[in-house]
Amino acid sequence: MLVLRFVKIVGVLVLVAGTLAAVWPSPMPLATRRRFAFAVAGPGLLLSWTAGFLLAYFAGHRLWSTWVVVSMTLSLLSIQGVLYSAGRDGRASPKVAAFSLLTLLAVVALMVWRPA
Repeated sequence: MLVLRFVKIVGVLVLVAGTLAAVWPSPMPLATRRRFAFAVAGPGLLLSWTAGFLLAYFAGHRLWSTWVVVSMTLSLLSIQGVLYSAGRDGRASPKVAAFSLLTLLAVVALMVWRPA
């Protein structure tokens, strides 16, 4: 169980790092922004979801509880901001960055507090 928690944290950190690099409104070549989105944020999302599902299963949490479903929805919304920024040059803006990062912050808060 401890190893799964560590993998989950690593997945979340990779997702946040890829998201931050992909949506940050700074002059960056589109190829680099896409690399952060597709090679860092995407695998981070997959790793955090896989470890999260396994953790929830082994800890006895219902996989369809409210906090799990809301976390999944928010993480999907967040990755949409990443994909939007990486889709075309000039799309990375402070609004997209705030949207993507605030939804990720909400996901982390739900994972920590796990409301009923």
